[in-house]
Amino acid sequence: MKSIDLAIIGGGCAGLSMARDIAQLNEAGKNGREVTVFEPRTHYENDRTWCYWSHENNSQDPLVSRRWQAWQFSRDGENVVHHSLNSPYCFVSGSDFYADAQAKIYQSRTVELQLGVEVEAIEACAGGFKVRTTNGEHFARRIVDTRPPKLTQGAEIYQVFEGVEIETTQPLGDSEIASLMVNMQSEGDCFSFDYLLPLEPNRWLVEVTSFSPDPECGHYLSEKLQASLRRLIPDGNFQLLRQEKGMIPMGYRLNEPENDAGCVKAGTGGGAVRAASGYAYQRIQRWSQACAKHYLATGEVFGHPEDSWIQRKMDFLFLKVLRNEPELAPELFCRLARNLSADAMSRFMMDRASYVDLLSVIWALPKGPFLKHLFSQSDPLRNLPSTKGLT
Repeated sequence: MKSIDLAIIGGGCAGLSMARDIAQLNEAGKNGREVTVFEPRTHYENDRTWCYWSHENNSQDPLVSRRWQAWQFSRDGENVVHHSLNSPYCFVSGSDFYADAQAKIYQSRTVELQLGVEVEAIEACAGGFKVRTTNGEHFARRIVDTRPPKLTQGAEIYQVFEGVEIETTQPLGDSEIASLMVNMQSEGDCFSFDYLLPLEPNRWLVEVTSFSPDPECGHYLSEKLQASLRRLIPDGNFQLLRQEKGMIPMGYRLNEPENDAGCVKAGTGGGAVRAASGYAYQRIQRWSQACAKHYLATGEVFGHPEDSWIQRKMDFLFLKVLRNEPELAPELFCRLARNLSADAMSRFMMDRASYVDLLSVIWALPKGPFLKHLFSQSDPLRNLPSTKGLT
């Protein structure tokens, strides 16, 4: 049985980020702690993208391949465009992220990435954990488990998306504006919108996104995506470059027991996803950098920090209104876009909101639906979930 100091289970965004940051911080290999990432997939593909609003020094992130200083929201009869030089909307491709992380890991003397290896069981034992994998057993002193949860239960709302990256002969819109939530509409318990990013003059990411309490709502996205493509490109003259789809649990609740000492959860299953927005990339990067530094200094790991009480309260109340009154969703998002400045909205979406920003959000939204659900007996705010990890 091979002994390692840290097992990172899962080589997705959270697992690769932490392994990469440990490799970078311990570039000379002076800290001899051995780290192994176990990832079931045998190779990485350009299967996803991550976006976020940049603040502070993030504008220099070398993985960002496209930035927009304008973005828009729309529904029938209304279009709101935001402009900001201080907080551009940034795009990171999966291929760039995976390639960068793997290159840094492979250069490390102490960090190893094992592809095509699945963890079958974890058993606590004296001094650490026995990790049974499809490639044999390992003893790990500490564990960071980044495997996603079962996404068919435990969330207030599911954000499901399906999209294509295409090359066209004609532009589909303004190449300097990111269309974040356009053609917003509600049907039944489902709120949906189009997401359109101009990557190059004739290269576009076109996605359809739905919010619904039903995790099976994604079955209808292919039809919605084809309808959007027909509307955008009536003659069907485009080249398909790649596809992506996924599901993000919003307001995910941790139903499992508390983490064992020395074994923490990270990524979606550990509270990385912002409850009311689905944004997780920057939250993962902040946690990864802090946890990697702490691990190299102390040998210990910790999970994602808990959101503030006020942020959780506002997020879960917003989700409850969306879940119970989805027909209000287009108006709610348009009100936020209409009544908040571009910088205030970006700070709110990226966990950087000041108290003035939070008051602006409250002021922008209609009071009736939120007051009604705030005091309802089934209100999830009476038992807010905790995402706090070990410290």
